Amino acid sequence: MAERDGELIGIAMSGPPLDAAAAWARQLYVLYVHAANHGTGAGGALLQAVIEPAESAGLWVADPNPRAQAFYRKHGFVADGTAQVEDGVREIRMIRDVQRRR
Repeated sequence: MAERDGELIGIAMSGPPLDAAAAWARQLYVLYVHAANHGTGAGGALLQAVIEPAESAGLWVADPNPRAQAFYRKHGFVADGTAQVEDGVREIRMIRDVQRRR
């Protein structure tokens, strides 16, 4: 959780990949920062709190969602070409392959 002046401004959660065949160590399940706090560094701090910077990771992000996708690219994630539609929302998968970044 991220707080500012005693108010909850964001939340993040990660865990093992939901896909048993995944090539990454962690999956980001949730990362949400209240819109009034976008651009403050809260999102990056939350991401780092739930996934180590040196850890490979995967996530699903709504598409289109250019702001969120740009945020994840800034943190080393790239779209891997996989998409799904869940509950009427199109999502793309983004991964951060630490081995490839070295």
